[in-house]
Amino acid sequence: MTFEILTNPATSPASLLFQQCLVEIVPDNRLTNFTKDEIGGYFLERIEPASVSKDLWMKVLNGTSGKEKIKRKASHDPFLSQLPVALQIHLKDKQINWKSFKDVKVASILPKEKNEKLELIHVMPGAKIPQHTHEGNESFLVLHGSYSDEYGSYKAGTVQVRSDDHHHTPIGHAQTGCIGLAYTHGKIKFSGAFGKLLNLIAN
Repeated sequence: MTFEILTNPATSPASLLFQQCLVEIVPDNRLTNFTKDEIGGYFLERIEPASVSKDLWMKVLNGTSGKEKIKRKASHDPFLSQLPVALQIHLKDKQINWKSFKDVKVASILPKEKNEKLELIHVMPGAKIPQHTHEGNESFLVLHGSYSDEYGSYKAGTVQVRSDDHHHTPIGHAQTGCIGLAYTHGKIKFSGAFGKLLNLIAN
């Protein structure tokens, strides 16, 4: 599976975290703007040390460490446990500040930088996000569950890139709902009679 993820190359924290999550849950994608070394280096500086056996280094030198596993502490938070490890690490000991719009919740993951935003979107089962587009491009990575819109259905591990001329109406799966990570350039633009009001609330 090949994806063209980002059309505007950058090395901001938001773009790197999005790419890290993408690499983690969609390992066969092709990165178009970043190398795995760049992403790995960024998170290596922020990850907590993990416990390994005392003889791991000798096993590496001897080429016998293939089955050695690094011990990580799993998140005990039911919600966080559904997210990629990169997000779990970033959100550890942080409060997720959700904005609720009926059955849709939105939380900013990182401070807004210029026009870039990285947001966690939680769509409850059967809930609908009103028809909208964006002032810039939107890359949406499905982390858990699935959703559908006018263009198709999308399950966990898929990513969609929408330009500012795409209008769509996402609907969470009737049983699982959908949790996704949205990397956007520019404000969301809702359509319809209540569009102006929603735009004031959302932006």
